Amino acid sequence: MTNALNTYGFDGTTGKSNYGGRRTHIIQLLRDTREPLTVSEVAADAGVHINTARFHLESLVDAGLAERRQQPRSTPGRPKVLYVGILPNQTHERAQGFRLLAETLTFSFASMCERPVRTLHEIGMAWGVRLAALGTAENLSERDALNAVIAKLDALWYAPEILVADSRSRLTNLHGERPTELHGYDFAMRDKQRAIVLNHAPFGRTKDTHTVSVGALNAGMINGMLHQFNASIRVDTFFQIYGKDHGVARLLSVDVDMWVPELKVEVLGQ
Repeated sequence: MTNALNTYGFDGTTGKSNYGGRRTHIIQLLRDTREPLTVSEVAADAGVHINTARFHLESLVDAGLAERRQQPRSTPGRPKVLYVGILPNQTHERAQGFRLLAETLTFSFASMCERPVRTLHEIGMAWGVRLAALGTAENLSERDALNAVIAKLDALWYAPEILVADSRSRLTNLHGERPTELHGYDFAMRDKQRAIVLNHAPFGRTKDTHTVSVGALNAGMINGMLHQFNASIRVDTFFQIYGKDHGVARLLSVDVDMWVPELKVEVLGQ
C-alpha cells in the first residue's frame, strides 16, 4: 500500500504537510519575489531559524521548485548563496492574466447556475475525486485519509492545517494554541470536533456572492477526496473569513451510505 504521506501533489510538489505550512509559505515567498533571496532573508520573512530555512530551500531545489544561484561579487570573499522560485512570479502580467481568467470563468459559471452552491460543490467533489486518485491508495484509515487530504491541499498552495475545537468552540492546534487570525469568530463546533483550516483559500477577498460560490467549490474538493479515500467524515459547513484568505471547513462524522450533500457556506466578519 502507498503511504498516505508519501504522495505527490498535482502540481509536482511533495505534498507533505508536516511542516505546518512553512514550506508552502517559503514557496509563495520565492514565487512572489522578483529578486533572488538569501537564506537569512527567507528565515526572517518566514519566522524560522536560518537552518530550518536552509533545509526547506534545499528541499525545494531538490524538488525542482527553486533554483540555487551565487551572488555576483566584485570584491574578494565567498559569495552568498541566493534562491529563486521556478514557478511564475504572481506579480507578472501573464500570471495575473491566468488569475483573471480563473476568476472570470468561476464567477461567470456561478452566476448562470440556479443553485450555485450545490452545483459548485458537486463540481468540486468531482475534481476532488480526481485529485485523490493521483498516486494515493484508496483504502486508508481515517487518520491517514485526513492526512492525505491535507497533503494534497498543501501541494495546491492552500497552506492547510487540522484544528480541533475546545469546550468553548474555539479552534486550537495540537498544542492548545489558537491562531490569531481566527480569534473572535464562532464556528459553532462541539468539543473535540475537527476542522480543516485553509490559510490561503483562493479568491478569499472577493465580494460576498462570489466568496460563497468559491467556498462551495473548496468544500466540494475536500469532500471528493474524503469520498475517494472512503473516510467517514465530510465537510458540512464552510466558513470564509470576510476580507481575508482564511477559510474553515468544519468536519462532521457521517454514515457514508446515507449521507446526502447539504453543504452550507457562511461568510463571517462582515
